[in-house]
Amino acid sequence: MNQHLKGSEDNDKVTDDDDKSPNILTKQMPPNASDPKVADSLIATQMAKLSVADREKAYMDVHGISEDAQETPELIQESLVLLQLEIDMLSDKKAYIIADRLDPNYTQDGDFRLAFLRCERFDCQKAALRIIRHFQTKLDLFGEDKLTMDITQDDLDTDDMDVLYSANGRFLNAYDSGGRIINFITRVPKLFKTDAVLRKGFYNIMTLFRDNAEVQRRGAVSVCWSAGSAKGTSGDSPDLNWKLPKLHEGSPMRISAIHLCFTDDTWRDKLAIVRASLNKQTLVRARLIHGTMQDCMQHLRRHGIDPACIPLNEHGEISDHLEHCNQLEQQRMHERLKYPMRHTIGVPAAHDVLLGKGTPFQNHWGNKNLRHMVLDRYKEYEKAKKGIKKAIACEIVDSIRGTGGLFLKQGEKEWVPVSDEVAMTKVSAGFRTLRLKGVAK
Repeated sequence: MNQHLKGSEDNDKVTDDDDKSPNILTKQMPPNASDPKVADSLIATQMAKLSVADREKAYMDVHGISEDAQETPELIQESLVLLQLEIDMLSDKKAYIIADRLDPNYTQDGDFRLAFLRCERFDCQKAALRIIRHFQTKLDLFGEDKLTMDITQDDLDTDDMDVLYSANGRFLNAYDSGGRIINFITRVPKLFKTDAVLRKGFYNIMTLFRDNAEVQRRGAVSVCWSAGSAKGTSGDSPDLNWKLPKLHEGSPMRISAIHLCFTDDTWRDKLAIVRASLNKQTLVRARLIHGTMQDCMQHLRRHGIDPACIPLNEHGEISDHLEHCNQLEQQRMHERLKYPMRHTIGVPAAHDVLLGKGTPFQNHWGNKNLRHMVLDRYKEYEKAKKGIKKAIACEIVDSIRGTGGLFLKQGEKEWVPVSDEVAMTKVSAGFRTLRLKGVAK
């Protein structure tokens, strides 16, 4: 057997002492875990389970000098076969069974499963548990109807999008000296709902890791930056502090290191809950840094992270919010072109055209853009015959759809895409409006 398939035989195997439950988000936080002494006790219990080999492997990971499995076609093929056997042996897999019945092509897709194998360095037993947890987490956060589809921004609701656009947690377009992508997390305002933060996190992870083989192989390093007081932020939300790290256990993201940086002592006890929620393999990779902003930056530099890539100004505030929002809009348009049209849309994108009357609709950017497009072709449209007019309206609809934009009508709870015929009627109405306003031909 290939040496990389021996995960269930070494010191790092999943043992009877480890939690094998797929219900990582619904598992209750231990009583009084928000008490620093209780949290410290939980941490000590986890650390005691680690072998010398575990600690050495973690040290190598934190410093970016660990070795990944040497992938070969034979390793991949053998691993996929053994992975299925490991999945079959797991008894508690309700969400996975539901998903497999809905669309076995999705659950058994080789590239999808390979992401989880790479995460666990081809330890098939651990990869199987991650996949089972992935589908349970997805069921808990998004419901059964989205179990077998890749989550896009169109699947997020208003609360989720507020968190996504806040830039409080995202992957930077930057890597540490070991080639691991940087997962940057800042304090989350307490007004954000826990489930919205979790859904945003799920979306971010799967968007990056679903199809990026190099990121799957390298994993990520997390920089958790907590400047200022913990009051009024996620620091006051033990439930979120407990659940957010659990989200990673059902994802294809391997965390090689976590740097918990904080400048205010009010975070010390709050971060104990975060550390207590980590499994032993992640906990041993966590580093706690308390000091000034400069102290934290120096720590990151020593661990192969260039402080220049951290998007904070001298006051510890996000410095690239506009750029972040523009990137999200581009990502959404890319998703619209890549994936089949969703039956419903949670929140309209900027490029979408909204059907309806009144200021909220007409002030939407997509509606303004449509008016400019109609105005640009008004003279041509007015001089054209009926068949040509229809062709012009069709070209405008195709142009908007070509950039990922949709024509949407408002449903009871969500927005619903309309047909091309209805969209063309909307465009034609725009030309009629200009005519009624007496725009010169």
